[in-house]
Amino acid sequence: MAYLRVLVPLDGSELAERAIPYAKTIAKTKGSELILFTVSIASVERLDRPMKAYLELNAKELQSQGIKASTAIAYGNVADEIVSFADKSNINLIIISTHGYSGIKRWVLGSVARNVLYSTCAQVLLIKSKAPKVSHAELKKFLIPLDGSPFAEAPNPSIEELTKGTKTEIVLTTVSEPPLVPSYGDRPINPTWKKHRDALWAETQKQASEYLNKIKTKLGKKGLIVKSQVIPGELGRIADSIMQAAQKEKVDLIVMTTHGRSGVSRWVYGGVANRIVEQSAQPVLLIRPSTPKEPRT
Repeated sequence: MAYLRVLVPLDGSELAERAIPYAKTIAKTKGSELILFTVSIASVERLDRPMKAYLELNAKELQSQGIKASTAIAYGNVADEIVSFADKSNINLIIISTHGYSGIKRWVLGSVARNVLYSTCAQVLLIKSKAPKVSHAELKKFLIPLDGSPFAEAPNPSIEELTKGTKTEIVLTTVSEPPLVPSYGDRPINPTWKKHRDALWAETQKQASEYLNKIKTKLGKKGLIVKSQVIPGELGRIADSIMQAAQKEKVDLIVMTTHGRSGVSRWVYGGVANRIVEQSAQPVLLIRPSTPKEPRT
């Protein structure tokens, strides 16, 4: 997917404006058009003037940097209007802060961003309010969590497009949870239950490493800079392991799908994504893959 048209919802607050540096970086590297967008609670023109002037001021600043930028305003429910405009205007990417509100409109962008994410077909880049404010956004290192399912691999084509012509490094990551092995009481066995579990876990990690290496090789042949890692995790703490890996690797962006499940580890990827969206300090690019069609009977 080419990032031709990027929508940046703003409400006049500094928190919402944290999306702008990321939009500028993508626009400069991909030649995207930025549409600065707001939703007004009143359709009276004189009440809209301050917000229109605010959008135009930001658009002119972007244009002075050689970025194609325009503005748009709508009326009604904030999340609904963002989604509707994105659908009608062939928006490829929505970049939105997860929190922020203006003294006039009182957008609560936490709930707005969540509703947009669940409703739009466009990709959504969430800029976290807990992250430090930046004047220039670096997009030089991405972490992609994978669970072995086609759904989880859905970001790959988008990442190819986003990183094409750049020196961005991609870190493919999967979390290997310890297998559940029944002990059947204290009955002694040879090997011990612990050794049996460790052997199964080692085999699972080996298979995970082979799986990541296949994707790494595939992306490497397309000119992308890729490394892979298998993280031994704890049961039920996949999201925590991913966020810890993102911090350790000092990535600029976490890229993942909003749904997916593998037949082996049975990650419920929607739940993992939700927790990362809520708790990660790094920006998160979320891609909703197409649902596989049911076979005809």
